Amino acid sequence: MSVIRKLLIQGVRSFDPQNQDIIEFYTPLTIIVGQNGCGKTTVIECLKYITTGELPPNSKGGAFIHDPKLAGENEVKAQVKLRFYNISQRSMTCVRSMLLTQKKATVTQKTLEGVLSFDATSSEEKVSISSRCSDLDAMMPEQLGVSKAVLDNVIFCHQEESNWPLSEASVLKKKFDEIFAATRYTKALESIKTIRKNQTTEIRVQRTELKHLEDKRSKSERVKAEYEKSTMSVHGFKTRIAELQKQEEQTVSQIEALTVQMQELMGLQTIVEGLKMNLSQKVASYREMAANTNILGLTDDELQSLSVEIASKINSQDSAVHAKQEQRDSLRKQIDDLNMQIRQVGEEKNRLLSAQQNLQIKISGRATVVSEISLLFELAIEGMQDESEEKAAECVTMLNKLVADIEGERKDLSSEAHKTETDLQSEIDKVQSRISEHNVTMATCSKQVAVNTQEIRNLQQKYDSLKVDDSMMQNIAKEIETENELLAKAQAQDNDAALGNIAKQKRIELVSTGEEISNLQTEITRNNQQADTRAKLALARKELENNEARSKELLSDPGYAAYQPDADPLGGVENKRFSMISQNINRKKQSVADLNDKAKQCHNDLSSTRVRLDMAKQS
Repeated sequence: MSVIRKLLIQGVRSFDPQNQDIIEFYTPLTIIVGQNGCGKTTVIECLKYITTGELPPNSKGGAFIHDPKLAGENEVKAQVKLRFYNISQRSMTCVRSMLLTQKKATVTQKTLEGVLSFDATSSEEKVSISSRCSDLDAMMPEQLGVSKAVLDNVIFCHQEESNWPLSEASVLKKKFDEIFAATRYTKALESIKTIRKNQTTEIRVQRTELKHLEDKRSKSERVKAEYEKSTMSVHGFKTRIAELQKQEEQTVSQIEALTVQMQELMGLQTIVEGLKMNLSQKVASYREMAANTNILGLTDDELQSLSVEIASKINSQDSAVHAKQEQRDSLRKQIDDLNMQIRQVGEEKNRLLSAQQNLQIKISGRATVVSEISLLFELAIEGMQDESEEKAAECVTMLNKLVADIEGERKDLSSEAHKTETDLQSEIDKVQSRISEHNVTMATCSKQVAVNTQEIRNLQQKYDSLKVDDSMMQNIAKEIETENELLAKAQAQDNDAALGNIAKQKRIELVSTGEEISNLQTEITRNNQQADTRAKLALARKELENNEARSKELLSDPGYAAYQPDADPLGGVENKRFSMISQNINRKKQSVADLNDKAKQCHNDLSSTRVRLDMAKQS
């Protein structure tokens, strides 16, 4: 029997999320007493949640967990831990955790990972099972030995659901079926019926198979008896065969012995016959020798000299025989050479005959070829079907003449084509030279446009600077008028004439400066009248500014020093263009600086003139 030992509650309803409250259950009865709202029902709800995994009714939206607003936090973690003995009296611990997050307008509840562990004993280690690996809701009733329906509806039934015995008949039946596992009993009956039906069908099939097996057994017994009978017959036949093989071996050995004796007898007969034949030959040769031999009555010396003579004759005859043999060999060699020549002559004859036949075929086809050629090239040849050499030579001559004419026409056409090609090439060269000239002209025009653009820009800057100094020029004009009046007064008073000359010279310089200013204004006005030029000027200004910014970036780039102009075929052109623009800018800047210096000098001279006029007035 399973036993509940301890329950730990933290962060559930009125239980503090910062502290852990532990309730210990005693045997055989534990009574929980307390005021309303102190958490008595929460203990039952926690027991139901830890054992079945189901939340109590009306607890959706985080109502089962402590309110984060009361705790003063955004998140509250709730935990329920139960320690108990399972049906095998093994100590176990189950832990379930939840997390409630308070957002601006909503509350989010999240179930964390649950753990069911077998506590360590003296003989076994601690084993933990995570809710990620298995279903804790199914394992807890198995370990407690109580069904989930009993836990929900009897042991840990919530007070709001305790009136279920008064519910409708169908709901009540369903509850009782779940509590008493009637569904399992029904399913067991159905499974028993199904098994019985299957077993009946299987028995029927097995009986049919048994009948077939009995037939097969009787048939196998008959076959076995026939096999034993056949085996006995085979054994008798094998014994008989062994006896016959033994007799055969004995007969073969006797035949081999007789064969050896026969061979020895035949060898002896051959030897006897050879000896008999040799004896008969010896007798015949002896008789012939005796018939052909004359007995000489000579002494030994005479016989010795006679043998020497006979030996010399034999040697001379041997030399003659050797000479005849050599002559015979030479004649045989000559015969072989003549046969070879005959064969070669025959082969040459056959080759000449085949060549004659091929030539005859070619001659016979030549007339056809000549007629075809004459028809193709419209040659006037009489007797075209004639196979004579004269007609063939005439055809060849005409063809050579025709080829020569065609070759001449080809050369004429080739010369005309070469001349035409030369003319076309000259025209192409002229067009290419014109294109090159136009390209050079376009490049020069582009450079000139850039220069004009820069000059227009400089003139515009001068014009802007002069416009800025209009008030100053008016002041200077007023001052000049004042100085002129003072100078007139001084001249009327017979002051120094040198001061008048100096003032006159300054007036001349001011007049020249005014003329220069008017010229510049006229030139600027003329430039402003060119709307197209002004648009191009604006584009050129913008492009120049971009190029200057890019050039400054390139110059300020640390990797610019490692740049290799040869790697870019346009690098030299860009550098040249940049250097030209820089030179033009420097030149224009220098001219502006000169004009500024000149203006400063005019101001200085004017100041000195004023000083002198003041000195003249004071004197």
